[in-house]
Amino acid sequence: MVKKIVIRAGVLTAVFIAAVILFSYLTNRSNTDMSADMGSATLPQITFSTEGYTVNTLSGYRQEMDIPTMRDTITPVTNSQLDIGISAYDADVTELSWQVYTLDGEEMLQEDTVSSPEDTVTVQFDAQDVLAGERVLRITLQADGNPVYYYTRIVDSTDTNYKTCLDFAQNFLTAEMDKDQQDALSGYLESGSDTGSGFQRVTINSSIDNVTWGSLEPEIRGDVRWEIRECNETYTSIVLSYRVRCPGAEDNAEAEYDVEEFFRIRVSGDNQYLLNYNRTMNQKFNGRNQPLDENGILLGIAPSDLEYCNNDDGTIVSFVQNRELWNYDGDTGELSQVFSFAESESRDARNLVNRHEIHIVSVEDNGSTTFLVCGYMNRGDHEGETGVEVYYFDAEKNYVEEKAFVPSTKGYYVMKEELGKLVYYSSENECLYAMINGALYCVNLAEDTREVLVRGLEDGQYQVSEDGRLIAYQSGGTLNESQTITILNLETGDSFDITSEGEEYIRPIGFIRNDLAYGTMRAADAGQTSAGQSIFPMYKVDIVSLNGENVESYEVADIYILDGYIEENMLTLTRATRNGNVYTGTSDDYITNNEAAQESNITLESYTDSTRGRVMRLRIADGVSDTTPRLLQPRMVLRDTSTTVEFDDTELEGRYYVYALGELQGVYDHAGFAVQRADALEGVAVTSRQAYLFERGNLPTVYEVENTEAFSAAEGESTLAACLNYILTWEGKQADVAEELANGTSPEDILTTHTGGEGLDLSGCSVEEILYTISRETPVIAMLSDSHAVLLIGYNQTNVAYLDPADGQRYSVSKTELESMVNASGNTFIGYAK
Repeated sequence: MVKKIVIRAGVLTAVFIAAVILFSYLTNRSNTDMSADMGSATLPQITFSTEGYTVNTLSGYRQEMDIPTMRDTITPVTNSQLDIGISAYDADVTELSWQVYTLDGEEMLQEDTVSSPEDTVTVQFDAQDVLAGERVLRITLQADGNPVYYYTRIVDSTDTNYKTCLDFAQNFLTAEMDKDQQDALSGYLESGSDTGSGFQRVTINSSIDNVTWGSLEPEIRGDVRWEIRECNETYTSIVLSYRVRCPGAEDNAEAEYDVEEFFRIRVSGDNQYLLNYNRTMNQKFNGRNQPLDENGILLGIAPSDLEYCNNDDGTIVSFVQNRELWNYDGDTGELSQVFSFAESESRDARNLVNRHEIHIVSVEDNGSTTFLVCGYMNRGDHEGETGVEVYYFDAEKNYVEEKAFVPSTKGYYVMKEELGKLVYYSSENECLYAMINGALYCVNLAEDTREVLVRGLEDGQYQVSEDGRLIAYQSGGTLNESQTITILNLETGDSFDITSEGEEYIRPIGFIRNDLAYGTMRAADAGQTSAGQSIFPMYKVDIVSLNGENVESYEVADIYILDGYIEENMLTLTRATRNGNVYTGTSDDYITNNEAAQESNITLESYTDSTRGRVMRLRIADGVSDTTPRLLQPRMVLRDTSTTVEFDDTELEGRYYVYALGELQGVYDHAGFAVQRADALEGVAVTSRQAYLFERGNLPTVYEVENTEAFSAAEGESTLAACLNYILTWEGKQADVAEELANGTSPEDILTTHTGGEGLDLSGCSVEEILYTISRETPVIAMLSDSHAVLLIGYNQTNVAYLDPADGQRYSVSKTELESMVNASGNTFIGYAK
């Protein structure tokens, strides 16, 4: 009897131990011993107090950053003073120092140091010198014995109406949360034309019901974060970030949402005008809160282009929702939160800083996922750094391992465009690829080797696909004299070449999804623009698939292609006509991608419910048998060796940045494209050194460049050379312009070399867009034909004034008339930015 009891006890004990092991396996499978969580944030934050508002919360950087790229926020300075708030958290802050720089970071204008700072520090600026224009303020805290850096632009608030704009945004926020006050908002909206995005994206064109949240009944949780993005005498741009909780309805449980709200506000007298309004709302995916139904994964209010990737069988999917990476295995019913900077048990504001993106590289058959975290690192081993972090989620062992970290000293928005799209990791061969300053590197992490696959590539000689998996580059030759393009699949290492024959040359234009568009040039077609710039136009464009098949050709008789760019899977071609050796711009044309979407067992779809409007779901064609998933929390693998792979930062020269709706919208290598894009998005365009190219709506109604007077071309001198000589003389410079033009130097390069500013090819812009350049106290050359240049020097509400060196006269014509006059040259304008 006793023996039977002992046996039973032993059996029960064995069953208990087995159950514990099984439970541990199901909840946290196969974590390695060397694993841990990410750890909490440690760096202090900085804020600014102005007119009763706390604005521009700044996160700290562990290294000095490239100043021209740090333009996230702008802080108004009142009476030459600024109140800085220090949120030290648990850090020991022993010193605060600050410096004021010019926008390009080249000159430091003022500095000071405060020992043993209190929670609030007031700094005093030299108003006459320091605040003569926009500047960059860098603040350095000595925290726990280490320097931590913070950046914001600053501007003298004297001629701005930013306080009125802040009040407007506050009142708008209050009113939108209260249905009884919706009439107070209707006069500021242009409701009616935007109805397709539900509550995920609400604009100035949305219905008043959507602007006031319909039946969602949101409750703001925590603080509202205020950021001022632009501030000038005409308008102020503001972004509010906050989290709301909305009660459940029907079968929907209570949920939380992250909200960003953008305002661009103009003040005129006692009136305020809402120029732009954009609110995005993204549901925080909660694995414990009814995440599945019989049809698939319920994402709730989420973007229609939400990023996801599944395995070939369509049984496992990884998806990015609200800056978090999740993985769902339909076979095992397991749902894993693979990566998030937000801590489930903490509402630390430092974890919620939204200066990063997650991109899925690949998903293997067993669900293991390679992904990139690109941007500012909120916490963890690289807290306070920007860069690209490469991670591998091992689905079988249930851990996340950092494979590599590529650091950068550039701000988030610039970094993700300049570096984020040029870094790729192949889990198949454990190789990290990076395109840095024209060299394509292959770093074998397993063997710790580094190889340069190709070097010496210039802008235009290579193109990278949107997902970073494909790269096309010219193999040998220069941009206009290469007969081979290599297309390399970085995931597999496979490649193939496209070649031309005879005196024809080819260059890549860009990827439309997985298809490469490339142009073909003939040596006999080399010529120049109306402005005298040497060009090598393409006479046709071909689109080729990954298997080397030509899927489309574009060729129009007597039409040439000067350039092309791709946005949202559409190729825009900048075209020209030919007259002898001179090319004159004509209308653009467009090519869209007809690549059929691959069929998949998992698809992203939208549907409608009565409370939340349009919501998203990852539909699983085979259905979901168990709608209560087992939740897993993968651990981070601890490594004994550094994973940092350093390269020289990419060069910024010759690029133009467009900011709108509170963030960077695109980077262009043609100033005219950037201006047109900024105008269309009602934003701003700047050079790589932060000189303004264009600001929508911020120019005086009447302006004339000072100290300009009529002039004539010298005997034998072209009108273009005369205009360039006049500008250089006006700037106090001298050069042999005629000789430089004869040697093939472009007008914009002449202006760059001799004015100390940056010469700009503004071809394709409208007269209205060019007026902004004039208002920056810089005359603009307009080509009326390939042999007739005039100098634009001023404008009023109806007319534009110009100086004509052909006859030495000053003229004033209507804007419409000038548009007709420059059409003959394809709207060719040449300017410069100081």
